[in-house]
Amino acid sequence: MTTNTPGGTSHTRSAVVPAPWSLRKTDWAYQRLREWILSGRLAPGQRLSQERLASELGISRGPLRDALSRLATEHLVVDRPHQKWTVAEVSVADARDIYNGRAALEGMLAAAAAQADPEHRTARCADLDEVVTRQHEAAAAADTALLRRLDRLFHDTVYALAAMPASLGALDHLRARSDRYIALYLADTGRAHTSIEEHSRILAALRGGDADRASSLTRDHVLGGLTTLAGGIVRHQPAGAAPPEPDGS
Repeated sequence: MTTNTPGGTSHTRSAVVPAPWSLRKTDWAYQRLREWILSGRLAPGQRLSQERLASELGISRGPLRDALSRLATEHLVVDRPHQKWTVAEVSVADARDIYNGRAALEGMLAAAAAQADPEHRTARCADLDEVVTRQHEAAAAADTALLRRLDRLFHDTVYALAAMPASLGALDHLRARSDRYIALYLADTGRAHTSIEEHSRILAALRGGDADRASSLTRDHVLGGLTTLAGGIVRHQPAGAAPPEPDGS
């Protein structure tokens, strides 16, 4: 069945997939909408019809509004007074702000992880070896959704070693805001291979207990995507949108 999106672009509506019994309808809607935003099915700047989304998700408007409110806390959607919900825009300025904050926190956490108890660190490095292997397989299969999940798993495993929950909580907020930028970056499998090779170098520094190298490699890894992202952000701007400011990094 072909329908029109809120922005006026026609698309084929997928069959309704009911929410699993193990999930609340609000959580189901949140997960589905979040993935649709990250994958680009819901584009930056697109106005959202609650009626259509509720129909596609097979839920009522109440759980949908709760899911949208949750996405708004992650800056993925915007609720403007007297207007429809809108998918949040992406911009180079926003990416620079988020990524610089991430780089500071992630560099610190990686250094702390490299100084963790050697026995515990060795065990986690074995886990990370498996994650990197799975990343190579996902890149070869061009499975971008799996690549995103494995990218998050790699970094979560490293930073858990730091045992710094307050700093990790602050980072989680920034990473939630950066997920769309990560999705843009990893959508190109060539860039995905680059990211995986950088993970391998971080892992080597972690295994060797080299805090300074783990920190610097992690900072470079986080910041290295900004210039590349600029072109991707331009391509994902809605029609008629002003171009993002040039990246001065």
